[in-house]
Amino acid sequence: MEISLPSKREKSSFAARKIKKGNLLSKILYYGLVIPISYLPFRVLYWLANFVYLLAYYVVGYRKKIVRKNLKNSFPELSEKEIKKIEKGFYKHFADFLVESVKSLSISNKEIVRRCAILNPEVPNEYFEQGRSVMVLCGHYNNWEYYAVGLAQQMKHKVFAAYQPLKNEFFNQVLLKSRQRFGINMMSMKEVPRKLVKSPKVPTISIMVNDQSPHAPKKAYWNTFLNQPTGWMTGTERLASKLDQVVLFGCIRKRKRGFYEVSFYPITEKPKEVNEGYVLDQHTKYLEMVIAENPEYWLWSHRRWKHEKPE
Repeated sequence: MEISLPSKREKSSFAARKIKKGNLLSKILYYGLVIPISYLPFRVLYWLANFVYLLAYYVVGYRKKIVRKNLKNSFPELSEKEIKKIEKGFYKHFADFLVESVKSLSISNKEIVRRCAILNPEVPNEYFEQGRSVMVLCGHYNNWEYYAVGLAQQMKHKVFAAYQPLKNEFFNQVLLKSRQRFGINMMSMKEVPRKLVKSPKVPTISIMVNDQSPHAPKKAYWNTFLNQPTGWMTGTERLASKLDQVVLFGCIRKRKRGFYEVSFYPITEKPKEVNEGYVLDQHTKYLEMVIAENPEYWLWSHRRWKHEKPE
């Protein structure tokens, strides 16, 4: 019996139907559930967050092994009781982050500025007056979604932000629309060099969340972060040097539930003159500093250390 394999056209057609079906289900979920939830008042959303916390931590155990391992390796001096306290705090904060991210789909401009205030805008504004562009490095700490949605309308610079596209085409467009509706310009990681090199004549601020695990460990820059050998992607440092952009660290602190404050810290005004790795080392120090203040607010469920340092 002869078995015929599907042709390229049949494979392409099947993939297209699968994507179409996936987008249809995503639209039903989005318009039928996510958007209605986003219009709920914050007090109701936080009731929902409390339930999500209980479900994620006690019932599902969402990535609990990864979280526990990351915490133990990062804070070997802490007792089991202390680790567990941070762990629970992380899941509570993460549940808040989820409902706050849903709320960002419908939140007003006035409300987002009230909930994500910039404490020292004079720092980047000084470089705007000098006609200089700025690169801001940050991490997955506190609510980076509010950072993305609420930054552009408080800055003199034209604001860009890098992002990793989602595999789901529909939700990827939802993410872009949500983040861009108040003025920020999103660019995929592949678009970053081209868009920043061809940036407009006005000075720009580019936001780079730079604590992801590197795709190519042998090409990464390695240092010690949270007591562990850690690889960092070098693209941000190289791009800042090439474009001669001021480099700052952007810190998001939680003032109280649902309210955040952004502060900028200097890394270098002269990226062309510093040694290789200097920018990434300074970013590491600042990120460790804010994590030490409130460790439960960092994204411990991320597999940050899945690569070992090459020999």
